[in-house]
Amino acid sequence: MTADQSGTRKLYWEDSFLDTFTATVLEVREIGEETWGVILDQTAFYPEGGGQPCDEGRLGETEVLEVLEEVGVILHVTDGPLDIGAEVEGSIDRGRRWDLMQQHTGQHLLSRVLVDEYGSETRGFHLGDDDSTIDLTKELTEAELSLVQARANALIDADLAVTARFVDRDDPAVKAARRAPPDVDLVRLVEIGDIEAVPCGGTHLPSTLRIGGIHLLSGGANRAHGLFRISFICGDRIRRRLMELDRMAAALSRTLSTAPSEFADRVADLFEQNRDLQAEIGEMQRALIPLRVEALKDTAEAIGSARVVMARIDDLPPETLLPLAAALTGEPDVVALLGAGVADTGRLVFARGEAVDLDMSDLLKEAAGILGGGGGGQPDHATGGGPRGEALDVALTGALDSARAGLTAAS
Repeated sequence: MTADQSGTRKLYWEDSFLDTFTATVLEVREIGEETWGVILDQTAFYPEGGGQPCDEGRLGETEVLEVLEEVGVILHVTDGPLDIGAEVEGSIDRGRRWDLMQQHTGQHLLSRVLVDEYGSETRGFHLGDDDSTIDLTKELTEAELSLVQARANALIDADLAVTARFVDRDDPAVKAARRAPPDVDLVRLVEIGDIEAVPCGGTHLPSTLRIGGIHLLSGGANRAHGLFRISFICGDRIRRRLMELDRMAAALSRTLSTAPSEFADRVADLFEQNRDLQAEIGEMQRALIPLRVEALKDTAEAIGSARVVMARIDDLPPETLLPLAAALTGEPDVVALLGAGVADTGRLVFARGEAVDLDMSDLLKEAAGILGGGGGGQPDHATGGGPRGEALDVALTGALDSARAGLTAAS
């Protein structure tokens, strides 16, 4: 059994606050592993579309995982089947619906202000779980965005009515709308007072006052696909963000023993102290290099006329591999095969003294391959590494075996 030609009756268009309803099951399809597609004669579940995510909730005992629209028919993806012909109770996640209406209505108002104030038109909108974005045709400065935010919040406080009606696509109100309508005879026009009108199928609040405020996120503006993208939050999300920031500020205040108003100065002091400490540590590490060189020479393996030092240096910063290798191979008969683990990766530095006839570049490429990476250099010096840091010991041991073979053959 299928839905009739008129499609699913969209109760969310009749009452955007409706969160429970009764409907008849017209069709059930098995569409995946443990998922079913359910079509009803009517529904209050809004399907994903127009930048707005779908509603969530339940149909009877089943959970609604996703809601899609297929040529006027609403498909509910559930985690269990329902009986065709049965009446089912539907319930919408009320908190989620309210949040989506706040963000979507806020976007309409914000897009209107952006056009009126700076001629920056909306070319894309995405309503996310944490914040929402609008893609604009014109880039704005921070000062201009601050003005837009203030203007939008003034219109919210004005408590303008938000209405939705169906009109013929040739109606003058449609022709004057902020964007062109879809290719349909009847257009659902969402209007905010006498300042905004746009074709839209989404769910909205009855007035701007209930948006509860608009806040443009600092650092949320960037270029994306040739457009200027801004990020914003509305209503209850602002309150939640403020609570989160307040908790973070309190925690930082305890850690830094500083009032939030002094965070910037305190962090600057810490950065300066850290630079000084890093400089001191660097000097100490450089002072240790001669001692480490002598200790590494004691581990050298004599192969023919050469001495080969193979070592993993994890107790010093990886940048010390280069000066260690240079110091070791300052003696003409020494070969240095050095490695270090860096996070989950492996880093390699291979070098030889001038009296040794062994190609370091070939040895390193072979070892770096074991690490899943690469590298290169000259016959006397090569560097590289790879992402498989867990194979570093195998790579170094393999390089030592290859060095033994090469030096033995040469002698």
